[in-house]
Amino acid sequence: MRIAKVFGINLFIHWTFWLLPLWIVFFGHESGIVSLWMHLLLIACLFGCIVLHELGHALTARQFGIRTRSITLSPLGGIAQLERMSHRPWEEFCIAIAGPLVNVAIAGVLGFALFAGYGYDAQILETLPGSFVGLLLLLNIGMVVFNMIPAFPMDGGRVLRAILAASMGLLQGTRVAVTVGSVFAALIGLAGVFVLHNPWMLLIGLFVIWAGHQELQALEMEERERQAEEEEAVVVPPSRHPSTGTHVTVRVWDPERAAWVRRSFNE
Repeated sequence: MRIAKVFGINLFIHWTFWLLPLWIVFFGHESGIVSLWMHLLLIACLFGCIVLHELGHALTARQFGIRTRSITLSPLGGIAQLERMSHRPWEEFCIAIAGPLVNVAIAGVLGFALFAGYGYDAQILETLPGSFVGLLLLLNIGMVVFNMIPAFPMDGGRVLRAILAASMGLLQGTRVAVTVGSVFAALIGLAGVFVLHNPWMLLIGLFVIWAGHQELQALEMEERERQAEEEEAVVVPPSRHPSTGTHVTVRVWDPERAAWVRRSFNE
């Protein structure tokens, strides 16, 4: 469902997003109406920070000529769908780091607000507004730490891929980043299940592993097609037949079969 258009970018909410507030209402209604509304407001503010995070990626990508088709919110966070991924290490580094830097800026503003409030009331963290701002501050710090985990294709994984690609090339750098990311994603999932008892962490870990390998496969296909375009076609010397004229056989790359095939033409 499209809910807004920000800087020319469509903002969507996936239908599974509504499972999160429903879960809060179902399990939090017994704690009182004030607490329930505070939790719902906190979720709304948190996803507002996530939108700003994704806009950080999108607007930075725009500086390098890369448009963003949409931003979609789900219970697992936000996804900015870029029209293409940059294959230049420096550009990818800037785009990936921009999102966490937005959360650093938000945390800085919230921290300054708490510090200023502390000058008027030393017990500000014990008040409802103070505890709300403090919790939102911690959530933004948590977003920075979590997103910078080197689990490709998360932000930290893309930063790692950009650093590796600068020295070993994009494809090899991606392979290493996906391997490292899969290990970290597996650790995230296991920690979520056995330590934090949080099933969302397992889903996030599985999604990261799947998304990383999908991007690697797409990049490998692009590399095969690029090599095929650079290869000079191997042409068999033409032979003339009295009835058909000149018969030419050419070897060309078939991307669907991922193999060289022969094509014959008569002139």
